[in-house]
Amino acid sequence: MDQTKMRILSAAAKLFDIHGYKGTSVRHIAEEAQVNSALISYHFQGKQGVLETLIASYFDTLFRRIEEQETECKEIPLFERLEKVVALYVSFQCEHAPITRLIQRELSVESMLAREVLTLYISRWKHGLSRVIEQGMATGDFLPISSDRVVLAVISQMTYPFLQAQMVRQVYDLEPYSEEFALWLQASIMRYLRACLLPT
Repeated sequence: MDQTKMRILSAAAKLFDIHGYKGTSVRHIAEEAQVNSALISYHFQGKQGVLETLIASYFDTLFRRIEEQETECKEIPLFERLEKVVALYVSFQCEHAPITRLIQRELSVESMLAREVLTLYISRWKHGLSRVIEQGMATGDFLPISSDRVVLAVISQMTYPFLQAQMVRQVYDLEPYSEEFALWLQASIMRYLRACLLPT
């Protein structure tokens, strides 16, 4: 990807994070990227195209990492594999916090973007967790409970802190998206999964 496109995407990610998608104009993106606004139309066909490119890049990178991890972790115990999936999701979200927040905000208001663009990506994201959980249930390693309910609870735990950064600071005395925060979030999710899935 050329430097101009990268500058536009970087500027858009920053502005969408600060002002939201609706609160950001093509003119604002062009000013932040220090490019002519016509270049945004030329490269992305407008603001929606910029957003779709950011989201596609985010999820394509995440899914590539998941596939690489699945190849590396085929032989390890299922609960350990699940722990690695959770760690990957949490660390990826922290590394890409501005886009993570943008996606979670759009999903929380059920925008047109959520319905049109994110449905497929979120389904694949959910599948990465549910596949390991369902394998564990099939082998008897995990208790036979509703995998959908467990996945929904885990995704809620993963996404809530990105929508409520100030709450994380005040209640847990953690800086959101820091390494300490990522380790805390991962440990919290794994405690929940251990309680739900492992026989006592």
